[in-house]
Amino acid sequence: MSARPIDVAKVSAVLQALLKDRGKPVLIADLRSGEMQQVSAELAASPSGLLPLFLAAGDTVWREATGRRLGITQAADPDALLGLRTAGIAPGPVAPVMLSMMEAIAQTERPDMLLVNDMNHQWKMATERMRRAKPLAGLALVPAVGRPAQGGMQP
Repeated sequence: MSARPIDVAKVSAVLQALLKDRGKPVLIADLRSGEMQQVSAELAASPSGLLPLFLAAGDTVWREATGRRLGITQAADPDALLGLRTAGIAPGPVAPVMLSMMEAIAQTERPDMLLVNDMNHQWKMATERMRRAKPLAGLALVPAVGRPAQGGMQP
């Protein structure tokens, strides 16, 4: 496995293509006015656009499934759409990152649109399920191969 971080630009490009191929508009609701605004696939997939949101949703899917984090780094950015941008993704295979984001999208999308505000509801539900989950008695967890400093998904 490579010790190089996952290329954020490549993840962005793949997400952009995925959103375009789905053919559904990506919308965001202004919580104050209730007005919905369409967001281009380019802005939705941009590291300073909605990519931080998609990655956070994917991280939640991955964490609920595996108990581990994807190693996403977000940085404050007052010029970014959400006030933060994706700064990096830890070394490891790109498949869990992309598949987790795709699952988060699939759980959230509606028949006629993807309203990104709905990802908050999915995140809250997953967080609540993880909070309530109890470890199975007698089940030993297998440690991850390698340490986070050597690469791989983060605990």
